Parts: sequence; structure tokens; C-alpha cells
Amino acid sequence: MKLGFIGLGHMGSAMAANLLAAGHDLTVYNRTKAKAAPLVKRGAHLADTPGATARGEVVITMLADDHAVDEAVFGDDGILVALSPDAIHISMSTISVADSERLTRAHREKRQEFVAAPVFGRPDAAASAKLFTVPAGKREVVERCQPLFDVLGQRTFPIGDEPPMANLVKLSGNFLIASVIVSARRWPW
Repeated sequence: MKLGFIGLGHMGSAMAANLLAAGHDLTVYNRTKAKAAPLVKRGAHLADTPGATARGEVVITMLADDHAVDEAVFGDDGILVALSPDAIHISMSTISVADSERLTRAHREKRQEFVAAPVFGRPDAAASAKLFTVPAGKREVVERCQPLFDVLGQRTFPIGDEPPMANLVKLSGNFLIASVIVSARRWPW
């Protein structure tokens, strides 16, 4: 597949490396261009703007928060203006339900596909392709993305047709994990 990948932090760089190793034609973007250098040395193409990553079949975002995703999507040189109709934006970032709703509406208006697919796992799990992926979006679009999820993780848990559902599951899961950690640190009471 011809893919774009935006966000080369600890998680994103490992995920992008796995996609590249699987033989995908990968174009990468990161605000700090030096973070892309190891992937470019291995055959990835370097984009100058977020929109330049969105010229293939799929663009994946793995960014820190709502603001970073919104900059990559809604900016003048962003994904929304560059992604062709029927191409797919997969947001694997942990973002708010409200932002996921906004992204869903914006992509629908442009006749682009959107899948929210946040992941559970740390950078070491990303590097070893052991993430757990929780996608939501149109069933046929999630199925088109499944080969990518297989490269990135050990298990996929599709949960529905509306992308914001995936973000709700991810945020709820993070809350549950944090609650268990806090409880364990306080044990015994």
C-alpha cells in the first residue's frame, strides 16, 4: 500500500518502522525532521507538510493530543485538503471523543474515510508489533485497514461503525489502568 504516517515520537517511529519493514511505500512527516532520518535511511520518503503524506491510499496519525491532530488535519497544508475521496485517515492517537466527532464530520463532508483506531501498549510493544488496536468506523473500511493493524499489533478489537466509539473505549481503558495503578500503590490500605 501507499501510506503516509504523521507523528514519529516513541510510538509512531516504531509503528512506521514496522510498516516500512512490511514492504509498504511509506511517506513520513514529523515537525522535527531529524526524527524521520532513520526511516528515510531505510527507504521512507520525507514529506515537507502533513498534506504531502496524504496522497496515497491511507494516512495514519499518531500524535500527542487533539491540538496536534487538528494541526495535521485542518491546517492549510493538512490532510483534509490533500486526501482524495475514498482514501482513509486512520487516527491512532489518543484524542477526545469530541475531536473524533469533529474529524468524522469533516472527512464525511469531503467524502473521505475516517477510522479511529487508538492502541493500547507502550513503545516496546509498538516496536515488537504487539499493540492492541481498537478501531471503529465503517465496517468495510475497517476491514480494508486490517492488514495494517496486523502489521502493527497482536490483536484487533473492532467495536462499531462510529469512530468516536473507539476513542471512548481508549479513554475509558486509560482511566481503568490509571485507577488500578493508583489502587495498587496504596495497597494495603
